[in-house]
Amino acid sequence: MVGDLSEPLVLLVVGSAVLVLALDDWRPMVGVWALTAAASGLLLQILAGVPVELAGLQMLSGGLLAGVFYLVAWRAQRTAPSVLGARSIVPWRFRALAGFFLYLLARLLAARFPLPFLPIPLLAMTYALIGIGLLMATLSRSPLKAGLGVLTMFSGYQVFYFAVQDSLIAIGLMAAMSLVVAFLMAALTLIRQERLP
Repeated sequence: MVGDLSEPLVLLVVGSAVLVLALDDWRPMVGVWALTAAASGLLLQILAGVPVELAGLQMLSGGLLAGVFYLVAWRAQRTAPSVLGARSIVPWRFRALAGFFLYLLARLLAARFPLPFLPIPLLAMTYALIGIGLLMATLSRSPLKAGLGVLTMFSGYQVFYFAVQDSLIAIGLMAAMSLVVAFLMAALTLIRQERLP
């Protein structure tokens, strides 16, 4: 049963992260990122045996972060639409293809160098989320998308850490750090909005 669900959930998480990388409109981008966070929490609970409360905390913090980003983007869209309309220089096809290749590379690395305490699909998802988040943060011209990239990268690290250590204090601190990153990116988006004529 667990083996049957692990591959589709990993593909759902990585596919939605690649979709966030490829999208330019903020509305579906924030919604798909929330789906990524929820599916990664579900995958942690199913595959790594993380307690339901901790996986729920991962899903709750992802939803809260998506809400913060949605409210900031909505405000920026109403007052200065050019802040969110900054399209990437790189076409969406290349970004989607690069995300797909990052997943293949992560899959090969996880199969070639497995860790004894982590299942291979979870390790591949961790590598893929870190790589896709880094690519998203470096290729974006919008602070909102760069923030989603940083949080995607941090989400990959959280998946790895939650599977290894299930301390509630450490998980709460990671959720607090994610909120700090979200508020910093929200402030950057709003500051950039105010400086535009």
